[in-house]
Amino acid sequence: MRVLPTQQPLIFLRSILMRFRTTLISTLILATLLPGVIATAQDNPQAFPPDIAAEIQAEMDDLTANGFPPGMVVWIDAPEYQFAGASGFANLMDQMSMPPEGAFRIGSITKMFTATVILQLAEDGTLTLDDPLALWLPEVADQLPYGDQITLHHLLSHTSGVFHYVENEAYYADIFTEVQVDETTGAVTLDCAQRDPNVTLARYVYDQDALFEPGAGWYYSNTNYTLLGMVIEAAANMPLAATYRTQIYEPLGMQSTFLDCYEDAVIDVVHGYSAFGDTMSDVTELHESVGWAAGGLVSTAPDLIAFARGLFSGALFDDPESLVTMTSPTPGGPYGLGMFIQEDYLGHSGAIAGFRSVLHYAPEFDMVVVVLYNIDSADPEQSLAELLNPALTLLSAEE
Repeated sequence: MRVLPTQQPLIFLRSILMRFRTTLISTLILATLLPGVIATAQDNPQAFPPDIAAEIQAEMDDLTANGFPPGMVVWIDAPEYQFAGASGFANLMDQMSMPPEGAFRIGSITKMFTATVILQLAEDGTLTLDDPLALWLPEVADQLPYGDQITLHHLLSHTSGVFHYVENEAYYADIFTEVQVDETTGAVTLDCAQRDPNVTLARYVYDQDALFEPGAGWYYSNTNYTLLGMVIEAAANMPLAATYRTQIYEPLGMQSTFLDCYEDAVIDVVHGYSAFGDTMSDVTELHESVGWAAGGLVSTAPDLIAFARGLFSGALFDDPESLVTMTSPTPGGPYGLGMFIQEDYLGHSGAIAGFRSVLHYAPEFDMVVVVLYNIDSADPEQSLAELLNPALTLLSAEE
């Protein structure tokens, strides 16, 4: 795989940015979703038997041997067993091996965090899910189609009909004017300046028609979660990054997660790549800070395991009904509040320049799965069945 040449270096950039959209279909093959969602894994699970671990590692090594992805991390956390593995490289230029605790941009998995905070604020009476957007952001609601009808629940469930800002051609035009490309290495850089969400809305959303009236359909839109981030800041009276930290990271002991560009990095991010044919470009420094509450977090597999356990055990909520509300499917869509609800798993995937990610919880096996890639042109969900089959064979036999 050669580095992207300097000729026409931005031809591929739109494709990179379009991969920010989350994949909606999973190949995870598990069992039927249980009526109750309770995560109860033991505090100290043992490693999977050596033969099972070797099979999983071999699948990972086969993937990275072809360079798609250059590097990857897989963690599987079940009540009796745990697998924590890595394969390939965290940095192709230096041939640095990928560590199991490597930090990745996790894209739309961020939405699970944003939704969790909204539900916590509902629990303490700060807001309700039926609050109209206009109650918290009146000037914003005034400029949105059907803005007076949109509720927080509509935003959480992607049923607001609000336009997805990355589908506006002006978004890409602006990015093209801001990125820089290293003429020697082909590495792509976009500075880490904080993007005011009000500017995002004004430039890419306000002049766009709604897809439908609130509640009349389902349409995945990052704009919903940009608006929720703004509501959180207004309701909690603190920056979004600080709210994540006090409400989620600190209670769960998560020490390697942060909101990119909106707070100091607490861990170095592994290098991320975009590949097109036989060319590859390092896009580690392409900071999509506009992602923010919809896709701006950086995290590690162990931190994501801790988050999933805290969330699905109910530890992050005072009222068990909050988790029930979050994990109840939305009529007409595959989504609950901040997560996809499929027959066999709950969770989210993420795609952002240079990175792909999966965080799934399988209630049948009380199992959390994290898969992290440092490339945006390969989909980890397509390899889930092969990666998990050895573990599922063992877990099914022991039921």
